[in-house]
Amino acid sequence: GGAVQAFPAHRATPLQPVSLDGVDDPLHHTTLKNPDEPLAFRFPDLTGKLVSSSDPEFAHKALIVSIGGSWCPNCQDVAPFLESLYRKYHTRGLEIVELSFEESSQLQNPVRLRAVIQRYGITYPVLVAGTPDQLAATFPHVAHLDCWPTTFFIGKDGLVKAIHTGYAGPATAGDNRQLESEMTAQVERLLAGK
Repeated sequence: GGAVQAFPAHRATPLQPVSLDGVDDPLHHTTLKNPDEPLAFRFPDLTGKLVSSSDPEFAHKALIVSIGGSWCPNCQDVAPFLESLYRKYHTRGLEIVELSFEESSQLQNPVRLRAVIQRYGITYPVLVAGTPDQLAATFPHVAHLDCWPTTFFIGKDGLVKAIHTGYAGPATAGDNRQLESEMTAQVERLLAGK
């Protein structure tokens, strides 16, 4: 109950890209310099096992690659949602990988990252990709890769179909629901091969 306050909101949906002066469109901030170039990654998981985008389990699958870090509150906000997508769609061919960029003090023994994985019950692979300042150099073919989290939606053909920067966490209520329904629709499109 109680009074509802209305705030004007400007949103860019996949259907109607809107560019507002001074407002970054989360779907068009980060771009691939060459859209035909796959997003390649090869990093160790927490057991030290190398996981690569060219591994057979990712072939012909829809794939979400989320760039995050255990120090980043928004990245923690997106984790339970990604886990729910993974549980819902994994049997239908969705894979999810988080590339975690951790502060150098955490790299040898990523205690905080393990705690985040445990807290949110994350079952998809989380790879240790380096330190936050290495993000842009790790993906030189991605322009404006400077937001945490950044989420790549990759089709069964291995090509990036959408890139979403940032995450409207649960505290933003309506924005969060809208974003989660957009991301869910994006997953459905990937699985449908669109």
